[in-house]
Amino acid sequence: MKKFTLAIFCAFTAVIIFFSVFGGAIRQSLYISVTTAKAELQFVGERILRAVPNEAVCTDIDGRAYVWILAESDDIGEKYFYAEKIFVEIIEQDEIYTGIRGITEDMTVIVTAASELQDKSRVKIRE
Repeated sequence: MKKFTLAIFCAFTAVIIFFSVFGGAIRQSLYISVTTAKAELQFVGERILRAVPNEAVCTDIDGRAYVWILAESDDIGEKYFYAEKIFVEIIEQDEIYTGIRGITEDMTVIVTAASELQDKSRVKIRE
């Protein structure tokens, strides 16, 4: 019985050590990989607007425009990023940028992987 208890304890200890060392990497591999951009003040048409790359702007089934922004949270001492949907108003658009209203200058928009995202999807920033 003592050998069995010792074997269980050793196996449990090995699992804890394994997930302590590799747990973060395992969780990161499950996140959706995205690229990001900062909303910038740019000339779009004849106006200066807060602009994002065209690829960052999506529309829902009701035709409302939205962008995914990068938000940060903390999970038991481990910081992570997640996607948050923000509805915006399209003011003007050219071949590269879309001028929008509804986000602030400190927000970072997600440019790629929009079709894979859901609200609160955990993401990692592609290097």
